[in-house]
Amino acid sequence: MTTKNLSTLLLTASTLLVSFVLMSNALAHHGWGSYKEDIEIVLTVKELKLGNPHDRLIATDAQGQDWNLLMAPPARNRRFGFDETTISVGQKIELIGQRHPVRHEIKVHCLFTDGVAVYTYRYNSGISSLKRSGREERC
Repeated sequence: MTTKNLSTLLLTASTLLVSFVLMSNALAHHGWGSYKEDIEIVLTVKELKLGNPHDRLIATDAQGQDWNLLMAPPARNRRFGFDETTISVGQKIELIGQRHPVRHEIKVHCLFTDGVAVYTYRYNSGISSLKRSGREERC
């Protein structure tokens, strides 16, 4: 094998490897199909992780279990009024969502503080995730 052929082979292999890694990260989450179990739970906000690709909260339940709460992308959340001033670390939240079958992770449909809806997952059209999935609109 010539040096030119070896260089071409290494470049091709490297490109494929990088492409696979980038694609696997993108595909690791996209789609909510596996989030089927409805959950309503009270949690305490532990950390705000607001940024791309999705805003997230880390929150703890009464048993001390941490939950990763997935929300809409930041630009959409800001457009519909959710930002870092909406809730704060240490605050109790009531949540309606769908749980991941394996991980302690929830797709958030609605967040409430003191019985008031402070967040609703909305698609670009403005329709809520609950309404889009044919569920009763509760937030």
